[in-house]
Amino acid sequence: MLKFLDAGESHGKALIAILDGMPSNFNINIDTINKELKRRQMGYGRGKRMEIEKDTVEFLSGLRGTKTTGNPITMIIKNKDYENWKNIITEEPKSSEKIVVPRPGHGDLVGYFKYGTGDIRDSIERTSARETAIRTAIGALCKQVLKNIGIEIRSKVHSMGNLFDQDVNLFDNEVYNKIDNSVVRCYNEKVEKSFIKKIDICKEQGETIGGCVFISIKGVPIGIGSYSQWNRKLDGILSYAVMSVQGVKAIEFGNSMDLSLRGTTFNDEIIYEDKKIKRSTNNCGGIEAGVSNGENIEFKAYVKPIPSVKKNMKTINLKTRGEVLTRYERSDVSAVVPASIVLENVVAFEILKEILNKFPSDEFYELKRNINYYRDTVYKR
Repeated sequence: MLKFLDAGESHGKALIAILDGMPSNFNINIDTINKELKRRQMGYGRGKRMEIEKDTVEFLSGLRGTKTTGNPITMIIKNKDYENWKNIITEEPKSSEKIVVPRPGHGDLVGYFKYGTGDIRDSIERTSARETAIRTAIGALCKQVLKNIGIEIRSKVHSMGNLFDQDVNLFDNEVYNKIDNSVVRCYNEKVEKSFIKKIDICKEQGETIGGCVFISIKGVPIGIGSYSQWNRKLDGILSYAVMSVQGVKAIEFGNSMDLSLRGTTFNDEIIYEDKKIKRSTNNCGGIEAGVSNGENIEFKAYVKPIPSVKKNMKTINLKTRGEVLTRYERSDVSAVVPASIVLENVVAFEILKEILNKFPSDEFYELKRNINYYRDTVYKR
């Protein structure tokens, strides 16, 4: 079974992960993983932390050269900002240095009471979205494996606040190149300017802004996931992963929130065309009864505004219980653009995990043979 654990604090020495269950004999392109990490750091509305960090991954185990051995893979991303924070991170804080003013919307308050360390700093370090850097590295490796078995994952920013980009086919390469070259990862040039202006206004006002990310996954064969048990449903598995990403508050598969659709217009009619079983629409987002149906798996993830705002908000001092104004800690104006990259990679891990559950394989070419045979024969049943 493919699984991982990750560790590390936002301003600690490094982020680290151990990935277990990766098939052997897969040749990893480390440069591609680093390019994915760079994609995560880019985008309009990012804060000054990204001017410090230049994320690259180092492999400590599980590879011989650039080829997987089947052993657990250890990955590490060092934090350059650690040098500026090492005294704060490594030393026991004095009573006067402890943070006791929680920011609304963060994990500050709940972490303070759950773990009882007496310093919100301990919660900040692990709840930070900095953790998504190592998850992106894990997913970037999984994306490489998926691409080599005919599965590709792409994304775009669908909305920024109440502004929306148009719907496009992400697997039109010309279209997708345009999206990837946009600083806000949208297609329409007029919308791009509106997104940028909206972010600029929020920055001037001391505000932050949320939005929506659209993900499309092409090439997942019919039959991944299961309805036999509640915890094996593919949409449930993907939802769990997506909702675990910092700032994501909702997920919508296909057009499930379009209240104008009725039973006969929402459900995707089954057709036989060009000697293939297809759907005339994809309102269900490629998943029915918790199982992939062969169409693109598509969903929208809704990202809330970042809680760290310069504009004053009411909170309390946890020691005195007196009302105070919230404090500000360095952050982005919007996390929507980087979230699109993070989510691509987070779901890559989950898709590969479910592929390996369906086609257990210790070696990559065994996996490739098994899935290719399945694709060739499944519709002959």
